[in-house]
Amino acid sequence: MATVLAPLPPELPSPRAGSATGQIAATQIPWPRLLVSVSPYLLVSLLFFAQLGHRDLYSSHEARAAQNAQRMLDTGEWGLPVLFDGRADLQKPPAFYWAAAAVGWLNGGVVSEWAVRFPSALAGLICVLLVSAFLRMEGKPTAAFVAAIGLATANHFTGISRTARIDVPLTCAVLVSLLAFYRGCTKKPNPPTPFPKKEGGAGEQTGFSPSPLGGGVGEGFSSLVWHLLSAIAAGIAVLLKGPVALALIGPAAVVWLLIERRHTAVRLPLISALLGPVIVAAVAMPWFMWVNSTTDGEFFRVFFWHHTIARYTGSSPLLATHPAWYYIPRFAVDFLPWTPALLGLGVWAFRSGYWRLDAAFRFGLISFVVMVTVLSTAKFKRADYLLPAFPFAAIAVGCVAEGWLATRMRARTVKLAEWTFGGIVAAMCIAWVVMAVVVEPREQAREEKRRFAEMIRSHAPAPTMILQFRMESHLLSYHLGRPVHTFVEWGELNELLAVPGPHFVVMPPEYVYPAGEIATSRKLVVIGRLEEYTEGKPARPLVFLRTAD
Repeated sequence: MATVLAPLPPELPSPRAGSATGQIAATQIPWPRLLVSVSPYLLVSLLFFAQLGHRDLYSSHEARAAQNAQRMLDTGEWGLPVLFDGRADLQKPPAFYWAAAAVGWLNGGVVSEWAVRFPSALAGLICVLLVSAFLRMEGKPTAAFVAAIGLATANHFTGISRTARIDVPLTCAVLVSLLAFYRGCTKKPNPPTPFPKKEGGAGEQTGFSPSPLGGGVGEGFSSLVWHLLSAIAAGIAVLLKGPVALALIGPAAVVWLLIERRHTAVRLPLISALLGPVIVAAVAMPWFMWVNSTTDGEFFRVFFWHHTIARYTGSSPLLATHPAWYYIPRFAVDFLPWTPALLGLGVWAFRSGYWRLDAAFRFGLISFVVMVTVLSTAKFKRADYLLPAFPFAAIAVGCVAEGWLATRMRARTVKLAEWTFGGIVAAMCIAWVVMAVVVEPREQAREEKRRFAEMIRSHAPAPTMILQFRMESHLLSYHLGRPVHTFVEWGELNELLAVPGPHFVVMPPEYVYPAGEIATSRKLVVIGRLEEYTEGKPARPLVFLRTAD
């Protein structure tokens, strides 16, 4: 008889209805067992939230997001993202900035390091909980635990969840959309069995039941609700990233439907197919139409042409291009330490025929493969773009891990697998402590600009204008606060310096001497240099100057 792994963590008891024990359990919550059940998720939540604001903003993405969100709070203008220097930020739709501004509002109107990162960290935790809840609804408690903890400790997923970027919130929206789509096309499955059961030659029992609308009005209504939720989540994904979000959701859903029809009777009701695109458009289109009209078509040129089409086709000389296979080694590294498990257990699933029995495994694997394939067709690639595929890889790993454990004949093998899994999770938690305490501060030392900005504002307190010439440092702009002005033309520098009164300029060191030769209206003197206010050597040195009166 096969050894079946006990659920991890322990499930709450489910006494038979009507029994005395059942009546007691219905009114008394077994708190010790409840704490044991949820404690792993409480622990992994620390990976997302612990010391979330202990370091300065790190990348231009974080500083741009903080500027956009803070300016929304300061001005009350939430429609068009605008940086501190007054330039419209047309690289991304505004949903992430809205979320950061909302957290900043709760933080007393201040978009701090913690506040701007919180939406991403919360989205990461929600992804973990959604993966767990989905697989538990599939009757797979062990798969739920393995997949959720595996996703939470996949190194790149955890790292970007602690960063103020849109990629993990986008991952969350894509996950909600596809899980709701799956649920709308299926009924709640029966408890799965590790092997097929023959019943009078009727065939294999897969633990999966179709959900045709013919099953009743209640089922049809429930299916429609799930598909409406899927469409709303897809619309939010578009407001986070743009139409590329639909390129992740749509192909995965369609390919899954086409393949799954060969194994089960799933189908997409006609009313859902018709209403879905309408709901997506209703959620996302109003903002896109408004912003394009407000910017006189500039949004279409910057966002759709440069940041979408040019990135996909590789037609922009400013963007690097990557080979089609780029994401294969990239994912292998970024999904560590679980990449070997995905590969090894995946091979077992196909060699043993397990993939035919587990609909949730097929769903996770198909979604993962389709997303990687779609993203691989683009010329410009970034590791962060692959994050929406991570939860589905985790679902596949969790499902096949539970199936593999259920077929083990020796209890010792199961126990060894449990200890190995626990050891890897513990090692990853320790690694993240080292990352937060040692590695991140060292990296931050090279990018830190807070003290440099404080020195500048000590000479030129707000609302004095700071001129940023031939440089773009979103992090410095964030710490300087408004007003700042960014420009590149020598003639404009000469004109601005000619205006009576003191003027303050920040520029790269290579432009200091030419500024003295070309901008003849006023003489500039050096006040301080960025390297004097950082612990490490800055990657891009800057110099602060003022007019000599």
